[in-house]
Amino acid sequence: MQSRGFSKEGVLDGNDVVHPVLIIGAGPVGLVLSILLTKLGINCTVLERNKAFSKHPQAHFINNRSMEIFRKIDGLVEEIQRSQPPVDLWRKFIYCTSLSGSILGSVDHIQPQDLEHVVSPVSVAHFSQYKLTMLLLKRLENLGFQICAPESLEGNEQSCEQKIMMGHECVSIDASDDFVTVTASSLIKGKRVEQNIHCSILIGTDGAGSTVRKLVGIEMRGEKDLQKLVSVHFFSRDLGQFLLKENPGMLFFIFNTEAIGVLVAHDLRQGEFVLQIPFYPPQQTIEDFSPKACEKLISKLVGREFGDVDVIDIKPWIMHAEVAERFMCSGNRILLAGDAAHRFPPAGGFGMNTGIQDSHNLAWKIAYVIKGIAPISMLNTYETERKPIALFNTRLSLENYKAAMSVPAALGLDPTVANTVHQFIVNGIGSILPSGLQKVALDGIFGLGRAQLSELVLNESNPLGSSRLAKLKYIFEEGKSLHLQFPAEDLGFRYH
Repeated sequence: MQSRGFSKEGVLDGNDVVHPVLIIGAGPVGLVLSILLTKLGINCTVLERNKAFSKHPQAHFINNRSMEIFRKIDGLVEEIQRSQPPVDLWRKFIYCTSLSGSILGSVDHIQPQDLEHVVSPVSVAHFSQYKLTMLLLKRLENLGFQICAPESLEGNEQSCEQKIMMGHECVSIDASDDFVTVTASSLIKGKRVEQNIHCSILIGTDGAGSTVRKLVGIEMRGEKDLQKLVSVHFFSRDLGQFLLKENPGMLFFIFNTEAIGVLVAHDLRQGEFVLQIPFYPPQQTIEDFSPKACEKLISKLVGREFGDVDVIDIKPWIMHAEVAERFMCSGNRILLAGDAAHRFPPAGGFGMNTGIQDSHNLAWKIAYVIKGIAPISMLNTYETERKPIALFNTRLSLENYKAAMSVPAALGLDPTVANTVHQFIVNGIGSILPSGLQKVALDGIFGLGRAQLSELVLNESNPLGSSRLAKLKYIFEEGKSLHLQFPAEDLGFRYH
């Protein structure tokens, strides 16, 4: 990828069209922005690098403010409420030694006022990101949008308004005082084809690894590489039915002598889950997490085998807590929103929700600028208003992540110690060992750590175990573990 720098004067030939708005990235943030802009009478185009929409569940918690925004999008709130699992199936976080073993603690995150609409006319929701994406696409199609493959646009590059152009990657950006030119690359009949698209305003909603952000040279500030994880998307109706009967919940934090992981129950009725497992490269590689290996891990964490486990997708990812140094550049013609502008730990569900609220803040301002009601300088208020919220939510999600880590720390499994051990093996004395021995050493040390979770240690008769269980009880009773809802912060932020 290359950035062509920012020229002072743009030159167009007579056949070039300058589109009002170009959005890079067709995740929930980009789709919500395109819906709101279209409803305000602004034509926009969306470029999406992937040829198909991901079915990996990813984000799943929609907070009060986002649900309020969704009331503006024809029938969306009602469809989410009809489609999501009943609240009694996801209101709890459960901490255990396995899904069929001892319960270490349980936290109910739904209060009566959440369901009685005391603080908001709509309740929070538990609804997988890919399902939300499908509902947003349906709304866009109702507004006249088309979802287009690269082949369908060949030779018709100018006619791209109200289209989601799949399989188109932004490879360079050139900005002048009057417009922005994006070079989009696509693969058509095995041949790489580039085309230039001109727009008045460009918005990067292309996720945590944002190409737009990198091309315009905006840096991120904050804490990088908090933790590396592998996300395993799988189905098991038998496991779903088992948990429905035994102990329904949203998150299951599982700690035992054989494995550690967090199981996200996206929908117990459908048996749809995501397992998050700590990942320590280079000693571990993604090849170590084959579908068969993941099935074995799932069995260790469940505490029994279910024959219908079907692993769909396996993805590594890195947790960050960072905010972009700027949300806009090039005379306010290039802007960032969502994960392109801020990356949070997934503790409290701030990532997607903050991005949706970015779009809501931005849509009417862009509409005013495009319609000539306000000067482009008004877009400065977007960064003035949203960056403090992003910084605040970064701190809040970081605090909530640390609260989540207090539970394994109380069990003698402090994640910061694990990271220190890993760094010692990577950079310290372990670095002189062959890679195979490094892996054996890492597995051995982590195995010794997990041995503290055996029933011989973790019981009331053992002084160490009793002390740890008492510490756990205090964490849960005093509300010092991971939180799900932050109503004051979700609804109480203000723009100075």
